[in-house]
Amino acid sequence: MGLYSHYDGAHNHPVNRALHMLAISVGFSSIIVVWWHWIIALLLVPTAFALAWLGHLVEGNKPAFLSNPVHVLVAPVWMVRKILGVENKTPPT
Repeated sequence: MGLYSHYDGAHNHPVNRALHMLAISVGFSSIIVVWWHWIIALLLVPTAFALAWLGHLVEGNKPAFLSNPVHVLVAPVWMVRKILGVENKTPPT
């Protein structure tokens, strides 16, 4: 199973997906905010992780990044694909 498929499979519950959309946005906004106020930027990172953990409590599974830290980098790709409505499609055989 690929990284994206594993990540997507760990985020099925609608509340978990919504919390992750928020968490990923908050986490990446910290990269921009750091230029203006580094303390606030540092506070955004644990806030983002707390939102994601809450989503996994709702989902009833462990965060994907615990099995592979690279999932932290897969998360924004997952979010963009969900926003754009891009689904994994298997090619016809």
